[in-house]
Amino acid sequence: MATTIDFESQDGGYGYYDYSFFEDGFRVSYSAIDPFGFYLMDNPADHLGMCSTGCTSNGTTAFYGFNGSSITFDLENKGLFSFTALDVAQTFLGYGRPLTLTLTAMGVNGVVTDTIFVVENLAESFSNFNFKNFVNISSLTITGGQEFPEFAIDNVVLSPVEVPEPASWAMLIGGLGIIRSVFRRPLPSGLAR
Repeated sequence: MATTIDFESQDGGYGYYDYSFFEDGFRVSYSAIDPFGFYLMDNPADHLGMCSTGCTSNGTTAFYGFNGSSITFDLENKGLFSFTALDVAQTFLGYGRPLTLTLTAMGVNGVVTDTIFVVENLAESFSNFNFKNFVNISSLTITGGQEFPEFAIDNVVLSPVEVPEPASWAMLIGGLGIIRSVFRRPLPSGLAR
């Protein structure tokens, strides 16, 4: 069942240090890549000192990564999950630079990467991106680009991979045993096994 990480549980959070929290079974971890990196989880209109008046807002709490930062998602139980969608916006508008985000996932099939590119004229609002390649992954990291690392994300859609319960395995093995015994032919009399 899909979970949408919307950051509403962290309304008003900000800081200059590594930080993590749990939401709907997922651990969300922030890391500063640059010494001046910091994050904000709020509606930016409430923090104009941290975000320019041109900072994109969708009217709800979102994650804003400034000055070289990344955010990582993984399951609290260290299981596998799929990543299918998120909303992305450029943090500061009016600078004539596009937004580039790198998505890197570790999973069963190795490393999966993708790049999101948002041109400035589309950056005045959040844009939705959908993905199909991020399946059976154990972690997902989103990092701002080299030239202009500031970004905002919201509504990250993640789906834990269903693992069969032990009782299901026992029933499967038992069922296969019954099928085998039904189709087992008796040997004609007089033949040894």
